Amino acid sequence: MQRIRDGWTGLLLAALLTLNAVPAQADYDQAVRAANEGQRYQAVAHPNDPWEKLNRKIFGFNETVDTYTAKPAAKAYRKVVPGFIRTPIGNFFDNLRDLRSGVNNMLQWRWRDAGQNLGRFGVNTTLGVGGLFDVASDVTLERRSSDFGITLARWGAPQGPYMVLPLLGPSTVRDTVGMIPDDYLTFRRYLDHDLTSWTVLALYALDLRAEVLDYEAAISGDRYNFLRDFYLNSRAMAAGTYTADDDFEFGSDLEAQEWDEDDW
Repeated sequence: MQRIRDGWTGLLLAALLTLNAVPAQADYDQAVRAANEGQRYQAVAHPNDPWEKLNRKIFGFNETVDTYTAKPAAKAYRKVVPGFIRTPIGNFFDNLRDLRSGVNNMLQWRWRDAGQNLGRFGVNTTLGVGGLFDVASDVTLERRSSDFGITLARWGAPQGPYMVLPLLGPSTVRDTVGMIPDDYLTFRRYLDHDLTSWTVLALYALDLRAEVLDYEAAISGDRYNFLRDFYLNSRAMAAGTYTADDDFEFGSDLEAQEWDEDDW
């Protein structure tokens, strides 16, 4: 869930609806074909989810915790805390994610994206009062979200099986490994006071869960399948279809350009 909220609400909603329709139509077509042939249709196991039985048990546990704690708390948070306060809180955490994304884009040799993220972090941290206000968007600095899971994908690390983590939700083996170095770029890591550190973490989770409330209406059918397919597809889009070996020649586009004395 921590990777869902990155400012592309419209695209996310469209992707949710699309991803829900395609598998459902495929299952329906296969079921009709099996019935016409006098056979019993059985859905094929997802190739990236060999641990589905265990994953569904953890998913059920997460859903129970969410139903009775996280979701009611998020609704109360949105009802009690006015929007003009929630927005700066969200901006603050987004600003910290810009720093994380900038570092990871540097590790991925994506210097333009790294410049956008670190530029956003610098502008919002200074002019935006510690990131409470998103000044960077007003000066057309784009957010290029990334994390260490994407960095591993960039350098050719295999994705590994899909897995559901207790309380944390959807992941893969690669993304789970990536959470460890990413954690060292979180704000709470550098707070000496334990109570303050846990309070910041709880506020982050509450703010994030409140944002996701808007997307739940688009989820239908088997929630497990829906969220798994959305997660895997969105992570594949974020990782891209190529690795660093495909464009490692940094600056080759500059060498190919013809320069004239008048350009200097």
